[in-house]
Amino acid sequence: MVVTATVPSARRGRQPRRGPCAMVPPLPVSGLCPRRTGRLTRHGGAAHGTPAPSRIIEDMPCLELDHACCTYPGAARPVLQDVSLAVPRGAFLTLLGPANAGKSTLLRMIAGLEETQSGVVRIDGRDVTRLPPKHRNVAMIFQNYALYPQMTVGENITFALRVAGVPAAERRRRIAPITRALRLDALVDRQPGALTGHERQRVAVARALARIPDLLLMDEPFTGLAPEERLDLLARIHDIAAGLGITVVSATSRLAETEGIDAPVAVLAGGRLRQSAPLAELRRAPADLAVARAVSPRPLVVWSATVEDGAIALGARRRPVPGVAHADVLLAVADTRARVRPEGALPATVEHTRTVSTEGPGAQELVLRLADRDRTECRQTVPGVRYQPGDRTGVDVDPAEAWVFAAADGALLDAPRA
Repeated sequence: MVVTATVPSARRGRQPRRGPCAMVPPLPVSGLCPRRTGRLTRHGGAAHGTPAPSRIIEDMPCLELDHACCTYPGAARPVLQDVSLAVPRGAFLTLLGPANAGKSTLLRMIAGLEETQSGVVRIDGRDVTRLPPKHRNVAMIFQNYALYPQMTVGENITFALRVAGVPAAERRRRIAPITRALRLDALVDRQPGALTGHERQRVAVARALARIPDLLLMDEPFTGLAPEERLDLLARIHDIAAGLGITVVSATSRLAETEGIDAPVAVLAGGRLRQSAPLAELRRAPADLAVARAVSPRPLVVWSATVEDGAIALGARRRPVPGVAHADVLLAVADTRARVRPEGALPATVEHTRTVSTEGPGAQELVLRLADRDRTECRQTVPGVRYQPGDRTGVDVDPAEAWVFAAADGALLDAPRA
């Protein structure tokens, strides 16, 4: 299945943030001067540029991937397969996927650090597929801050500008609004060794933004930060980049980082781009089982079934599947919709138990293996029953509450009916 994903453009009048980032105060970014834009105005608590006549059309993609593939030398199959994606200038895209999905490889391929074996990579309409990194005008932030320990914070932030011959006065003018927005004003004369991890990460972000690149790539750079620090920093980058007209692609395996930012999400799994849409849309209509797993706030209980005569039977319950007469399928529900009990319709084996005292007497966190599927995590309270590893039990679910996916390729066949 080939997915061509188009990310919505960054518009004025953004929807307000939801979740933890909603508590982040408006950022002082009124002094930012984005490329190809005129005067900046404030609108709804965010910075926006008034387009100048020479500005590239807002809907023109800043980043385009056209059937891009990447294979490591000696590998049996591609790490990335047939990835197509279009991201407009000024948009913030979260690249979500589990470990080994290909997220880092995709970012490195965009930056020119990995070779694109087939397909095309375009930045600002220019084919950069065979260009070296230095000719792509891309900034990248890694987990390693890579700050120069002998330089001050201010010198680290302006290093690339200094090398490019930007005069000192212009360097100070350019970084002032960025350091204000990232709360680094009081730290510009300190050295990295005197900073906390959160402060050093903000310095690395400021250094990348000060270049005003066409594209900012972030490869899970905030792993070492506390959750509230990650969300705060992502919110600030979101607003600063929007004001500067910088396109951001941020890779993460943490669902919480997509919930705190009002931005589209692209799901990558198994080296393929599965779907790209706002998070609410992905949860309402996931393209396949991989997307459903990625965007579900709870672990999924997944089991095999067969559609016969247009319906699935589970015990005494029947679940119609419109448009499907006979097929092997996979059903999935959030673990909170399942109940562990010996007479449950789905046979299961207990692999691990852990007492959860905060849940009351008899509460256990169970890791179960269904008869024909992988491990499924279920936190349940089972009064009067104490499970041990190896015990046999069952899982009870209502098939009407389940997603139905094709067993062959995981494609969505039907949404929950309850």
